[in-house]
Amino acid sequence: MGRLAVEKAKQVHRRHPGLGFPLDMERLAGAEGCECLSWPFVGPVREVKRDYFIGLAQGLGEREKRCLIAHALAHHLMHTGNQLSFQGWQKGSVSRQEQQADECSAHILMPEDELKKVECLPVWEIAEHFGVLEDVARRRLTEFATDSELRRWRRKDEKGKSP
Repeated sequence: MGRLAVEKAKQVHRRHPGLGFPLDMERLAGAEGCECLSWPFVGPVREVKRDYFIGLAQGLGEREKRCLIAHALAHHLMHTGNQLSFQGWQKGSVSRQEQQADECSAHILMPEDELKKVECLPVWEIAEHFGVLEDVARRRLTEFATDSELRRWRRKDEKGKSP
């Protein structure tokens, strides 16, 4: 599962070289053919991806908005059909597609080359650098780390320079 998600994220960065961080996800989504819309969702719905439209709940903070757009863009790149994102509701029933979108979006937001520059910082500072939620940064550094990153971090750990 991980290789496809990481490769899709790398393809985005190859198509759009020279992106600054934190990413302007609305602009990037637009460049990938999507349109972001603010919508007065009710209840737990935070984001909906339908066709080329990404609907976002009103009143989101910039970091959450950036992460939700990246998640919807990952679905756009990897999956067919429409997807919904519910705050808290899906935690117990995360599907394979949701896991893939989480991983791909984490790599879109925090690509390996840029992560190398800040990987020795505490998680909260890494999240600050990329303008993402701390949970997204933590998952990117743990369950979504690539094999090459894990090898590099182990070598640094052995030398006493833990990321």
